[in-house]
Amino acid sequence: MLDLSQSRTTAVISKIHLDQMTLPTPCDLWNVRNIINKLVASTLLFAGFGLRQPPDPDLDLVNPKEIIGDDPLGVYISAAKKCRDAWRSPGALSGMATSTIGEAKAKAVLNARIFDTTILTWDISKACNINHLIDEEQAAYVLFVAERLVPAVRSQSPERYKHPISSKADADTVEKLVSVTGRDPNWKSDG
Repeated sequence: MLDLSQSRTTAVISKIHLDQMTLPTPCDLWNVRNIINKLVASTLLFAGFGLRQPPDPDLDLVNPKEIIGDDPLGVYISAAKKCRDAWRSPGALSGMATSTIGEAKAKAVLNARIFDTTILTWDISKACNINHLIDEEQAAYVLFVAERLVPAVRSQSPERYKHPISSKADADTVEKLVSVTGRDPNWKSDG
């Protein structure tokens, strides 16, 4: 699922034009550039988690630094490869690992990475009017993770997620997933 989510993210980022980087996103005060910087920072941070390295203090997920420059796709691909390699290394899925909210089972930490990648890809795609490419299988997997992860993160860092939005009875799985995070699944881009 990590490979699938990162591949779909790569496909979405590959369709973005540099003039779209300032577009607003469903994440209130963050534009597309901020989201991609956060995505790269969190991908690198989670690569370190997979290798059981201490968190890099320069990888701020609340106020992400500028790291993508004029090559968001190339920088993301490099980070995604590091993350993939880390989580495929011997023992990466065993025992406990650091996460953004403390120690957790390694598989849960990996699931948090998959969740974050999927949600941030949705944000970027909505902002740029690009198909998010999230299919039912991915959405159902990540919804299961989100229903457990988001409340835990929200309890430790309330600023990271708004309260969940009630989804319509006929909402598809992607809409339900987005609603869990407090994002409006019907958010429309200005761009």
